[in-house]
Amino acid sequence: MDFVYIGILFCALAFALITIYMCYVLIRVSNSMKSLGNSLGEVEKKLHYLTPELRNTLQETEKLVDDFNDKVTATDGLFDAMDNTGHAINAGSRLLDKQTKKLPEYDSPESIARLTEGAKWGEVAFKLFRRLKKKSVKNELMVQKKNLPAKK
Repeated sequence: MDFVYIGILFCALAFALITIYMCYVLIRVSNSMKSLGNSLGEVEKKLHYLTPELRNTLQETEKLVDDFNDKVTATDGLFDAMDNTGHAINAGSRLLDKQTKKLPEYDSPESIARLTEGAKWGEVAFKLFRRLKKKSVKNELMVQKKNLPAKK
């Protein structure tokens, strides 16, 4: 039976030690919470002054973002034009490639002579057309001058 009393004594001592340690831990936690409460009070005071500045900064940022959005939207036309230019250049490149593949057909001296002859006759026709056009303009002016009423 002596062992039972000794066991109960050890259990009571262990419980007392655990209770003392728990009290010590809770006192430290309590002190930490007080310190944390004081720190948060100071932070709240500082944030009280900082909050209006943050609101102003956010409003200015919102204005800047809106302005930036407007300016980016304004450049959409430029990028569309660049896209269309790219498509036109691509189409021109394909056409040029297609035409250069046809060039070997005109390699023979006979075809070159025909092309040269055609260009010469085209130039002659153009010059004749210009001369006829100039003469018809002069005739119109002469007819108009004859039909004008006399000055009084």
